[in-house]
Amino acid sequence: MLTARRMFIALAAVALIAGAMPAFAQQEASTAQGQLVRVDTRANTIEIKTASGTEMQFKYTDQTRVSGASEGVSGLATMAGAEVTVQYTKQGTDNIATAIAVSPKK
Repeated sequence: MLTARRMFIALAAVALIAGAMPAFAQQEASTAQGQLVRVDTRANTIEIKTASGTEMQFKYTDQTRVSGASEGVSGLATMAGAEVTVQYTKQGTDNIATAIAVSPKK
């Protein structure tokens, strides 16, 4: 009887965790646009200044997609002042860039 109760509790816990996983996996994506201020390749971050003057910092990973810059994120290091669009998700207090698109110069 005691073993059956423990097994039931364990199965209930697994079911609760499995049910909560999709909520953690689905993070709402946001978009920010602005001028590239700096790239810190040691900290894996970029910083942009939005049209409203707000500076935003984003962490990037190996999975971050970069378009419009040669050599991916490292190519951004020489593009200060370029207009960029950053798609990102929140993880705690960090903004994690999922995609960075550099707009062509006009």
